[in-house]
Amino acid sequence: MFQGEYTNNMDDKGRVNIPAPFRDVLLKNYDDSSIVVTRDPYASCLRAYPQREWKRLLTKVLARPSNDRTVIAFKRTVISSAQEYAPDKQGRVLIPQNLRDYANISKGTVFAGSLDTFEIWDVSAWDAQLASSLSLLQDMDLDF
Repeated sequence: MFQGEYTNNMDDKGRVNIPAPFRDVLLKNYDDSSIVVTRDPYASCLRAYPQREWKRLLTKVLARPSNDRTVIAFKRTVISSAQEYAPDKQGRVLIPQNLRDYANISKGTVFAGSLDTFEIWDVSAWDAQLASSLSLLQDMDLDF
């Protein structure tokens, strides 16, 4: 399970280190260090899926009618931008320019655990999203 927040800097080539605790989860829970990184359709960030979780998502998408407008929009947004990565020896992955542009990532990144996936944010966007989420939670009565 991916949990926690980790900050890393992206280098000039667009490479960023996946935090060691997340790499450990990939190896221990999924027996595979490769991930699929794609646009998050609900926020200006990227979402990283272990291969098993990505295949589970694809199975759900394929089970829906291919002419469903929501499915078409999802494919255009998420599936079309998906890139598969295996971290190099230093634990780095190269985030392509189009995904960096989508998430407005220039240098500082935040990796945020999200149970079976993790998010990759620009530091300032993460700070703004976190403030918004905290404000929303203050107004809710969570029962878990």
